[in-house]
Amino acid sequence: MATFGTPYEGRDEIIVPLVYQYLSDNSVLNLGLFTNSSGTLGPTSLIGDISEPSGTGYAAYALEGTWSSSNGVVTYSDGSPANPQFENTGGTDWVGDITGAYISGAPGVTYYLLHFKFFSSPITLQPGQVLEIDISSLLS
Repeated sequence: MATFGTPYEGRDEIIVPLVYQYLSDNSVLNLGLFTNSSGTLGPTSLIGDISEPSGTGYAAYALEGTWSSSNGVVTYSDGSPANPQFENTGGTDWVGDITGAYISGAPGVTYYLLHFKFFSSPITLQPGQVLEIDISSLLS
């Protein structure tokens, strides 16, 4: 047995209502993509360290769907499809290979980097291609 910790029930009651649901109710949680080189983000990284791709159709995505938690695992659903999608709606590749995704939030005026995850390999988003982000894997 552990000598300290937060049990699943505590996580379910704290994490979603007080963090994700509160922030998303106030429309301040965003999902974005980044082009940073592998290994350049870490525990001391700030939102200003994120380099985003550019191209027609790219913008940070407002996470206004439904947050839930079961046994301490946070999930997100955006309807159909359940996960947010980014689409290259232009005629050329987006500038910058996409190396990962991040979630940011703004409890005040300043945005904060809440989560980030590097993909296993860089992605070049070509015209007409769609990239779907599994929020659960980003939060784990």
